[in-house]
Amino acid sequence: MLTIKHKRRDCIGCAFCAEVAPNYWKMDEEGLAQLHQIVDTDDPFEIGQGFEEDREALKEAADHCPVSIIRIEG
Repeated sequence: MLTIKHKRRDCIGCAFCAEVAPNYWKMDEEGLAQLHQIVDTDDPFEIGQGFEEDREALKEAADHCPVSIIRIEG
């Protein structure tokens, strides 16, 4: 299992993460990216979990986030 850390409060709403990894992110009513499932928080991060088979898409979301607010660990 991978750990996804997302600093939502710094999101600018570019929607790239929701486009490349829609099983993990959606755009909320404010136009900001939101993890579908938050399992924990570690201020300022919301924490989710990802599957190994989705590593490439999750890494792409993290690597191309224009404000670098996504971390993938594991």
